[in-house]
Amino acid sequence: MSLAICILLTWVVIIILSLIPKKLSELEMIFLYFCNIIFEISVFTILHLNLQIIQVSNETEKSFADLVLRIIMIPTVMMISSNVLLYAWGYLKWILAAMMILSFIGVQKLIEALGILSTTNWNVGYTVIMFSIYVAFSRLAVWWIQRAGRKDVKWQ
Repeated sequence: MSLAICILLTWVVIIILSLIPKKLSELEMIFLYFCNIIFEISVFTILHLNLQIIQVSNETEKSFADLVLRIIMIPTVMMISSNVLLYAWGYLKWILAAMMILSFIGVQKLIEALGILSTTNWNVGYTVIMFSIYVAFSRLAVWWIQRAGRKDVKWQ
């Protein structure tokens, strides 16, 4: 059941990504997606293996559900937030980014309730800080990708 719920959440996020107007090109979004995957898995590995703050269930279904969240859903949400932060909407884009960050509190509670993850000494503030750092990293990666792609090549 936990895998089905995580896949449903992931499909909802993918549908939202397909519906929003995008400021990034396809190549920039692919590169950003892989940067977000690398960052997410690195942070999760540090929290899980090194610091042992997060414990993943040993059941196969719950492990796959965790992988769906880590490899597909979270990087996709970070791509959505990067596109939203590129809009010229003023305060609205910051409200949308804050709503995305706060929605991960519910996701964190859901995956703990489903038994996918268990955490020690973890609270809501840590979730907000962690996903704020994810959004900041994703936005920084977009800035870097866009600056790297603007080099003019002169053929002689």
